[in-house]
Amino acid sequence: MGEGLDHGDDLRLARACAEGDPAALRRFDDEILRPAVAAVRSIDAAPAFVDEVTQRLRARLLAGDGTADGVPAIGQYAGRGALRAWIGVAAVRTALMMKRTTQRQREVSDDDWAGALSLATTGNPELELLKRQHATAFAAALRDAALALEPRLRAVLAMHFAEDLTIDEIGAAYAVHRATAARWIQRARELLFEQTRAHLIERLALSPTEVDRLTALVQSQVDVSLSQLLG
Repeated sequence: MGEGLDHGDDLRLARACAEGDPAALRRFDDEILRPAVAAVRSIDAAPAFVDEVTQRLRARLLAGDGTADGVPAIGQYAGRGALRAWIGVAAVRTALMMKRTTQRQREVSDDDWAGALSLATTGNPELELLKRQHATAFAAALRDAALALEPRLRAVLAMHFAEDLTIDEIGAAYAVHRATAARWIQRARELLFEQTRAHLIERLALSPTEVDRLTALVQSQVDVSLSQLLG
């Protein structure tokens, strides 16, 4: 059975909306869009803000406003998960982008924040010296480890650390239990640490003592970076 078959009704609804079917559009508004944007209120509960996010999202999804080819973005839905969850993630991303724009902050790309991770200070002079000794290799290893994370894990890290969303809010955006969202965040942290350490051991000729010190550096750096620089 294909992945999309579990959500066949959602897929049919999405396709009908992309074709402009009036009944499908009404159903989409009532059953999918309105519940999905509930998570937006955790970012900004002002009615005007929620309405603006809803209108922008609806215009992009159903009218193609802002898409590269002018085609309704809902056509990208492939039925691999619940449509409400898919729209919920899009709503949260739209809201966060609007907040950044309002606050005159630039949106940080995956490549930008991955490179910025290595700039945070650990607050430990010995570890800072070790980091300076291997600055280029360390920055490259941390950046490569961050970019190697699957998109969902990068997204939940940014939502949790940069945008200060709770695990409940992230769970709501992805239509999963809060425990699942917490596991995703923890798994992303573990992978970032493990892969950064592995990259450095592979690329540098280190003694066992240096490996131990390096492990302490990476652990400290990952924690500091996530709290300070993901946004």
